[in-house]
Amino acid sequence: MVRNSRFDLAVFGILALVMLVTRTHSLSNVMHLPDTSLASFFALGFLVRRGIAFAALFALAYAIDVTVIGWFGQSDFCFTPAYWMLVPAYGTMWLAGRFGAEKLGERASALPAITVLLVAATFVSQLFSSGGFYFLGGRFEDPTLAGFMPRLGRYFPSTLYATLLWTAAAAGVLALLSMARPQLRADSRK
Repeated sequence: MVRNSRFDLAVFGILALVMLVTRTHSLSNVMHLPDTSLASFFALGFLVRRGIAFAALFALAYAIDVTVIGWFGQSDFCFTPAYWMLVPAYGTMWLAGRFGAEKLGERASALPAITVLLVAATFVSQLFSSGGFYFLGGRFEDPTLAGFMPRLGRYFPSTLYATLLWTAAAAGVLALLSMARPQLRADSRK
C-alpha cells in the first residue's frame, strides 16, 4: 500500500515535537510529563511504518540525549555503552506498531488485542533497555538476574503507565481528527 507522504510527515512531526517536550524534561519546572518515547515508536510503527521514519526518530532521541547531557548539564549516568540497547528496545515498539496496524487494524473491536500487544511490547522493550543498562552498562558490580528482577519490578510499572497513557492520547487525537475530517485517514491510505 502506498502511503500519503504528507500524512506520514505530519505524524512524524507531531511525534517528534511531543518527544522534544517530554524527553528533554523542558517543562520539569512546571510539571513532570512522562517520557513518550515508547509510545511514540509504537504510534510511528502503527501510522507511518517506513524504516526511515524509525531511523529518524531514533536519531532525534539520540540528539536530544546528547544535547541535554552536553549542553544542559543533565546527568550522564544512563549514557553508557548499553545505550545502544535502545535500538532493539525502540525497534520492538515500532515493529509491534507495524504488526498491530497490519494484522489488527484500526477497528474498535481490535482495541483489546492492540492493548495486549502494547503491554507485551512494552515489557520486551523494558527488558532490552533496563536489562541492557543493568547487565551491559558497567554501572553495577557483578550484575545478576536476582539483582535485576527488583529493578524490573520498580521501573516497569511507571514505564507501562507512561506508554499506555501516551498511546491512548495518540489514539484519542487520531479518533477525533478522523471524526472531524474523515478524508484525512482515507487520504493517508492512498
